Amino acid sequence: MRKIALVTGATAGIGFETARGLAVQGFHVLLHGRTLAKARAAAAEIPGGDGRVTPLYADLSDLNAVRLLAAGIVADYPRLDVLVNNAGVWNSKQELTAEGVEKTFAVNHLAPFLLTGLLREHLQPDGRIIGVSSDSHKQVRGIAFDDLNLDRNYHGLRSYAQSKLANVLFCYEYDRRKRDATTICAVQPGLVQTDIGLKGNTWLHRLAWRVRRQMSGHKTPVEGADTSVFLATTVDPPPSGLYWDDRQPKRSYSSSYDETEARKLWEESERLTNYTYRF
Repeated sequence: MRKIALVTGATAGIGFETARGLAVQGFHVLLHGRTLAKARAAAAEIPGGDGRVTPLYADLSDLNAVRLLAAGIVADYPRLDVLVNNAGVWNSKQELTAEGVEKTFAVNHLAPFLLTGLLREHLQPDGRIIGVSSDSHKQVRGIAFDDLNLDRNYHGLRSYAQSKLANVLFCYEYDRRKRDATTICAVQPGLVQTDIGLKGNTWLHRLAWRVRRQMSGHKTPVEGADTSVFLATTVDPPPSGLYWDDRQPKRSYSSSYDETEARKLWEESERLTNYTYRF
């Protein structure tokens, strides 16, 4: 029976190569994009033509759209074997969602928090959840609970780093709370030559990103997707609740192991999404 995987943010870069890598290995991939046109175009670039790739869409900055995406998957597919929370944004200027949440935090953390919860019971008992984080989480010492939108001191890199720390905290806390054989992992893809720094940013930051992409030592999107594909496809389930880089678990930043911080983030995330996990 062909396994089913959902990959969010899969129309380009790491997400697209993750979707392609899973399709090549025989998965039926649900390829998510922000618009249906983008998702269809990306799906058409993956060879096969035998139903291995199905385009889906949702604006992950809209929590209602996240709910609709999850409801459609539960209704249309008998199960889910792998969930790859890959979608992410980075904005130079502060933007707020319709719910009044800073957009980077909403897309990078709240959306996967909610989507994972809504799909959790649809995952196979031995299903795998993979969250794409970043070593950028080391640039902040904790979550700014007293100023979550960073109103007092907004900076795009600080916002991104906070969201990536939230990804790791969520992974560890989920692993502590779960009562089944589901595997959850956080992944550091490395410095990858993608377009994330060209979207929603000032001309100066776009220029800096273009220069950065030309520097040596950076990974291609295929290389950046490799660990996610590995964790999704390895025959033996990988150890759960760990932070991975180049197919190996490693230590994340010290603040990511603060269990009080993780519980507080979990409770705040439940409040902001109006969704309560029940394990």
